[in-house]
Amino acid sequence: MNPILSKEDLEILKEYGTWMEALFLKKIEPLNEKQAEFCRQLLLDKPPEEKFANIFWKYLKRNELANTIELNNVRKTSKDDREDWKKIRKMRF
Repeated sequence: MNPILSKEDLEILKEYGTWMEALFLKKIEPLNEKQAEFCRQLLLDKPPEEKFANIFWKYLKRNELANTIELNNVRKTSKDDREDWKKIRKMRF
């Protein structure tokens, strides 16, 4: 199974993620046209072509998915009913 973000992408998120999030949430204003374009590309429904925007877009979509769909990461435990075990054992011998 291919991971959503590569190790390189995760390193970029660790280094610049707070800055990207602040730009996206408009907590800080873009300082140049490249940062403004970054913000515009994140609003598209398709993955951005710019590298940093694409990484943060994947991060946002993954968080959106995790918040809207209950992920099944919990294994179901079987019911430990000793009476059933006793019945099965009697049937076998």
